Amino acid sequence: MNCPYCNAKMKLGQIEADNLLSWKPDGERSTGGTRWAKSPNSIVLAKYFLLAPASVDAYYCKECKKIIIDISEETNR
Repeated sequence: MNCPYCNAKMKLGQIEADNLLSWKPDGERSTGGTRWAKSPNSIVLAKYFLLAPASVDAYYCKECKKIIIDISEETNR
């Protein structure tokens, strides 16, 4: 994949977390008292599965220092 910012070749890798990996709007807080709680407008990037960490494929651009993640519709249901 080529970087949409500088057109350099991007490297495929994974981002992992021990539980839920999500993006939330700036200033919004997670609701609930568990480590799986998320904010009302968050976008789930990956969910854990049994004993494995939450993991999502991501492309990294060494030149721009940017990471691109495709969001699965199934993950956000």
